[in-house]
Amino acid sequence: METETTPWRGYTLRRARPEELPALPDIENLAAQQFLQSAHPFAAGLPAQTLEQLQEYQRHGGVWVAATEQGSLAAFVLCKEVDGAMFIGEIDVHPAHARQGLGRALFEVVKRQALERGHPAVLLTTFRDVPWNAPNYERWGFRIMRDEEPGPGLRAIREQETRAGLPAASRVCMVLPLDATPGYGPRDP
Repeated sequence: METETTPWRGYTLRRARPEELPALPDIENLAAQQFLQSAHPFAAGLPAQTLEQLQEYQRHGGVWVAATEQGSLAAFVLCKEVDGAMFIGEIDVHPAHARQGLGRALFEVVKRQALERGHPAVLLTTFRDVPWNAPNYERWGFRIMRDEEPGPGLRAIREQETRAGLPAASRVCMVLPLDATPGYGPRDP
């Protein structure tokens, strides 16, 4: 059974309520401002998730939030099934709550959800050269996938990112294997 709420350091990690979805783009936009100090400052101005996209994630995987004791939202993660694995579409933390481990805590919720659903891996796409992107996810146990590894769903996501203006050379697909299922295991030497 999927855990519905988890207390964590003064926050509650739980599924987002439908009426909370409209607040998430504000968190995404505020969190994106850190890109102004990166190799990809344009990313700070990219459009946030639309309400329709958020509702789609909620229907097909999950939207999890970190709520303060007062009930305000501090962070969120979007996930859905892609290529038989759990895909993280977005993790954002409001700057007022940053650098406390909320992103990692929400990732652990997604990882637990993936395990409970029997998914062999957790997938994501990210910038290879932004410190809080690929290098951070490698510390969480992810690895960069070789070009031939992503399945059709993950390739389609990368194509959408490129059409949206994200530079393909700076983006990578990453995987965190959760079991020994072929295709998601450790990188061959």
